[in-house]
Amino acid sequence: MKTQNKLEADFQKAFNYHVNGNLNRAQTIYKEILKKSPSHFDTLRHLGISYQDRQMFEIAERYYLKAYKVNPKHFSILNNLGTIKFLQFKMDEALEFYKSAFKANPKYVPVINNISSFYHRLMRDEECMKFSKLALSIEPDNLTTKVNYAKALSISNKRNDSTEAIKIFQSILKNHPDANNYKNLATAYRNAGNLESSHDCFVKALECDPNDTGAFFNLSASKLNKPQEKVLINFEKRLKLPDLVYSDKGAIAFALYNSYNKLKNYDKAGKFLLSGNKFMDNWINTSLSDEEKFLNEIEKIFTSEFINKNRLISKVNNDSSPKPIFILGMPRSGTTLCEQILSSHSKVFGGGELQNFVDVSEIGQTTNMNHHHIIEYKNKLKAMTKELLEKKRTQYIKKLISINSNAEFVTDKLPHNFVLIGFIKILFPYAKIIYCKRDKTDNCFSLFTHKFVDKSHGYCYNQKILGKYYKLHEKLMDHWLKIFKNEIYILNHEKLINSQEKYTREILDYCGLNWEPRCLEFYKTKREVQTASNEQVREPINKKSVSAWKKYDKILEPLKKSLI
Repeated sequence: MKTQNKLEADFQKAFNYHVNGNLNRAQTIYKEILKKSPSHFDTLRHLGISYQDRQMFEIAERYYLKAYKVNPKHFSILNNLGTIKFLQFKMDEALEFYKSAFKANPKYVPVINNISSFYHRLMRDEECMKFSKLALSIEPDNLTTKVNYAKALSISNKRNDSTEAIKIFQSILKNHPDANNYKNLATAYRNAGNLESSHDCFVKALECDPNDTGAFFNLSASKLNKPQEKVLINFEKRLKLPDLVYSDKGAIAFALYNSYNKLKNYDKAGKFLLSGNKFMDNWINTSLSDEEKFLNEIEKIFTSEFINKNRLISKVNNDSSPKPIFILGMPRSGTTLCEQILSSHSKVFGGGELQNFVDVSEIGQTTNMNHHHIIEYKNKLKAMTKELLEKKRTQYIKKLISINSNAEFVTDKLPHNFVLIGFIKILFPYAKIIYCKRDKTDNCFSLFTHKFVDKSHGYCYNQKILGKYYKLHEKLMDHWLKIFKNEIYILNHEKLINSQEKYTREILDYCGLNWEPRCLEFYKTKREVQTASNEQVREPINKKSVSAWKKYDKILEPLKKSLI
């Protein structure tokens, strides 16, 4: 009994050091406890948490797994394992552990908050809102719960949700003025189109924590920001830290590229552009052969015979409201501009990058595919009956209605839906599809200069792979265009910016919409934009990005060769 009491007293002592930020002392005591009691569950778990706090994820996972062996059904360790997988970007494994923890204790708020954060990272607005509301109903005064609810509101497609999110973040900041909360408010402002307030909040976030990578990265991407020499020097030093994780290295290097590009120091900018892409490429390790097999398999499956055999021809295709307009193509090809033009029309609501069609297709994901994903999707397609396809169409339409039930059209501008055009034409044979196409070198350079969220779009960070992937996308689009011909409208980005009114009229005409002059002043349309182009669509059409790659011509030989 005395030994047990001593263990618990020592654990409490270590825990107190831990919560007060003295990780060295806490870890020393945790390890002393484990010498006496190697299977002490709470000590194993909290030692793992302490290493997680230090971003030493592999060591943290080892201790979590030891705790898991001691008590594999306890909700707390299942939650910890979910978090470590999430931090390692192993999303499928993370969700499985989170679901197991939630099943073991449906009122355990930490795991509910983590599931909400998981779906927020994936921009899954409905699931994010569901779990954030659940956590709020259990612990309404919990700070993390309030933050997660505001984050859910900020990615919602519903009107006025962004305004409520901003109000909540403002309220939180009154009592908790830290870098993370300033970043949250900044992001909400940016999504809502208030770029000045967004910039000011990112500045305050960096003032709170001068080493905050996220604040520096977001500031570097803002057109309102003027790079500060002392900030650049600090992050150049941080980039050399030996224990910096790849994702942070990538973010800092891309931010330094953005900053020196603004300063027109193209030699230095180019150096950081190459290093940022190298960090990301090493981290993600994309397989072009898997991507090629996947896209070729899509082409083989979705023949005109297969599509005609399975396409739904019931009345809903013509008469349902709202109807989808699919805007797709390579990322950075002008999809956001196209959507902003269309959403300026009185009969169109801009839905943004919806994940829902990917969901109803059951493909799971449209990039970073592997052999297992390909086989799994082929088997799912074979099992789809007309009845199931009808349900899927209804499911998708319900999502559009939940976004805006009054609009005649709702846009879905997830670029990589170009992979799913065959499935789109099965569920919606009469759907309007706009394929955005841009000069290939401009498009690829824009991708190469952009750091995407987490491990998405891994093909972008290697010049040879990027050029080859672009050609694979062209090959698949040629397949769709042979089948559907003029049923798909090709929007050439360069033609649009050179003859704005002519091609705006063509877009509206293709969609069956009457002419409205305000579509020419799309930059005045107030709506949420949550993509990387959220600043560009707030200003009139310009030619700033045309041939921007020429400033970096000497470092782009691998890309240019791979595009030939």
